[in-house]
Amino acid sequence: MSSYRLDNKTGVVIGSMKPWVEVMALRHGANHVLTVEYNSLNIQKEFQDRLSSIHPVEFAKKWNEYVETFDFAASFSSIEHSGLGRYGDPIDPIGDMREMLKIKCILKKGGLLFLGFPMGTDAILYNAHRYYGPIRLALMLYGFELLDTFSGKSEQPIRLNSQLLHQPGLLGGTQYTMVLRKL
Repeated sequence: MSSYRLDNKTGVVIGSMKPWVEVMALRHGANHVLTVEYNSLNIQKEFQDRLSSIHPVEFAKKWNEYVETFDFAASFSSIEHSGLGRYGDPIDPIGDMREMLKIKCILKKGGLLFLGFPMGTDAILYNAHRYYGPIRLALMLYGFELLDTFSGKSEQPIRLNSQLLHQPGLLGGTQYTMVLRKL
C-alpha cells in the first residue's frame, strides 16, 4: 500500500480475522475501512470512527447500499477459501469467482484492489484453498487491470510471468500480492 497511497479513501476488507490489513490501510492514509467477515471482530473504541465490520449475510442483504461506493478493497488469504466450506461458508465451486464479482460491483470505477492469494499450478486442496495459475487466475482478474505484483521479499514489484504460474503449489506455494484497478 505504500506504493499506492490511500489518502482520504474509503475501503473494504474481505475476510479478516485479525485487523492487520485494516491497520495497514489506515497507516497509508485511508479514511474509513469496513471489514466483511464471518467472525465477530472486536474493534477497540478509539478506532470505531474509522473501522467497522459486518457479517457477509448482512452485507449481502444491504448490497444496494454498497454498489460502487468504495475507493479500494483488500483481501489477503481469504478469497481462495470461498465456497470450500472451511470457514462456515456454503459449498460453491465458483465461490472465489463470485467474491471477485462482488468486489467489482462495490468498487468505484478505477478503484484499487489489493489481492493476495497463493499462485502456482492451478489446483484445489480441498477443503483448504485453491492455487491460482494461468487458467483460474485469468478468470479471477476479468474486469481488472493488473498494475503490479509484489512477492513480499522486496518493496519493488516483480514481473508476474508464466514461470511463477507453473510452480507446484501443493507444498507451500507463494502468496503474491497483486494491485489491480477496476476497469
